[in-house]
Amino acid sequence: MAEAQFQNFTPLNPNSAEKASWEALRQAFQDHPCIAYFRYPIYKRVGDLLKEPDIVLMHRQLGLWIFECKGCYINNIESIQGHVWTMRNWHREEEQPSLQAEEGMYAVESKLSERRETRRLVSCHYRVILPFIDRHQWQEKGFTDLPCTQGVVLLKEDLKPASLREKLEIANQESPQRPLSDEQWQHLLRFFGGSLPRREPRPVPAGAAPESPLRVIHHIESQLRSLDSDQQKVAFEIPEGPQRIRGLAGSGKTVLLAKRAARMHASHPDWQIAFVFFTRSLYDQITELIRLYYREMVRLEEGEAEPNWNNLRILHAWGARERQGFYRRLAERSGISPMALWEVKAALGRSCSPGEAFEYVCDSLEKERGKSIPVLYDAILIDEGQDLPPSFYRLAYKSLSDPRRLYWAYDEAQGIGSLIVPQPKTIFGYKPDGTPVVDLGGNKLPNGTITSPVYEGGIQKAHNLNRCYRTPKLLLMVAHAINMGLLRSEGPLQGVSDKKEWRNLGYVVFGDFRKVGSEVTITYNPDLAREDNPNPEPGFDYGPHPIDRQDFSLKEALGSPLVIETFASEAEERAWIAEQIKKDLDLGFRPEDLMVTGPTGD
Repeated sequence: MAEAQFQNFTPLNPNSAEKASWEALRQAFQDHPCIAYFRYPIYKRVGDLLKEPDIVLMHRQLGLWIFECKGCYINNIESIQGHVWTMRNWHREEEQPSLQAEEGMYAVESKLSERRETRRLVSCHYRVILPFIDRHQWQEKGFTDLPCTQGVVLLKEDLKPASLREKLEIANQESPQRPLSDEQWQHLLRFFGGSLPRREPRPVPAGAAPESPLRVIHHIESQLRSLDSDQQKVAFEIPEGPQRIRGLAGSGKTVLLAKRAARMHASHPDWQIAFVFFTRSLYDQITELIRLYYREMVRLEEGEAEPNWNNLRILHAWGARERQGFYRRLAERSGISPMALWEVKAALGRSCSPGEAFEYVCDSLEKERGKSIPVLYDAILIDEGQDLPPSFYRLAYKSLSDPRRLYWAYDEAQGIGSLIVPQPKTIFGYKPDGTPVVDLGGNKLPNGTITSPVYEGGIQKAHNLNRCYRTPKLLLMVAHAINMGLLRSEGPLQGVSDKKEWRNLGYVVFGDFRKVGSEVTITYNPDLAREDNPNPEPGFDYGPHPIDRQDFSLKEALGSPLVIETFASEAEERAWIAEQIKKDLDLGFRPEDLMVTGPTGD
């Protein structure tokens, strides 16, 4: 039996036409090979607005369907002439639902044609759904015989599962969907799920040996990285409240937040949005990512779309005189002269790290203006959240309009400090009535049970991304082991001793931490570490990175990703390193491809 996927990244109003239409499609096609999206993130200009399709359905046998849903009643429609519906007692005087659906179809079709793998694969259709109008009302008003509505409108009776399937099957007979191979279907699923940016693959030099590692690099860089289901949620959701995104390095946090920023800006161009980060060198990268994804989503008749950078601001956490930053802008708008690094050193009477200095300026601003922080933003997205102090989060939260859309990405395993994620209650504190200012947990019902930690409409309050696509499994495990000091003769420097926390990091634990002296084995395998797999079986040794997959075709050329050598002297070690560098350059690597680092005990 096929498994359908229904993805709604925007909450559905319980009493809306979209909800009724969405549930009708779910009931009709829940056992069919299809994928459906509510508010799929692709936008076409309709008048002065950017409009995304209400519902997109990609069915393996019935093709592509775009649905425009209208919650009007029959008395709301005064007349229909061509594409224009004249409305009464409605929030707009005119509607053009069939044109909106058709434009949405062309936008998706145009995007499909840009990829060789998905070009001319699907038949395309569109319909307008009116779930609150029945056939008798429609006929009585004289709309049934209009050429502009025949075959285009689905009414209340048409939304019953059997009727809805029949309507789509009849339309498919007129413009049939050709059979799709498994490979073609996977191409379509990856297309609709979205992808991460792909660099131009490294060319393989002429005459390169079959076992050359450059062939491995070329193969990996040539692959299109589609988003998994968890990444799609982070990229396309717009939660109505704070959300935390935990994720390992290499899990895609930065690009996913960039996608979300682009999607939010396209959906709500009037919102004031801030994308905040800590590492100054990321500024250009984040700008280009957001521009890339905005242009990918927004389809214009001529030219390429450009974000309104006055409403979508990319801000370094601190900022500088020549480039505005989050702290600097907030301090100025609060009537405070922003501090520079040299001023912090002078105030402390000693040197300090940038992180320590930033904590000082945030603490100072909060202490001086904490109760009168101006509201500057409708949404704030924070990357590299583990590098930012608690006072920064509180300032950001206070600078937001309701419902406080504060989204922060955090990698607790990246630094050498604590591996425990600070709880929102610790960061934001409590309200006068004793309830948390920010609560990412579930709600307690009168009967004592705890609901799932989701917002109304089903969007989760927190995500955990533990699939690392950047670093091979072996290297990731070694890095974590060294970071924690797990194999030190004197004992670990830090670590995790709880199976749930190991699962959050993508690890499977075999053994029992509670038995003193017993052997415990941990292995990185996020597929086995899922919560719905409470008792994983050993024997599966793979990871998300391409070279860890069992079907990786260039294993002989790959060799071992980790080589350990010991030396009698430092001079001998340096000579060996120089020899390896020469071998790599002879193979065709560029000098900038190589990095040499020398940790010492000093």
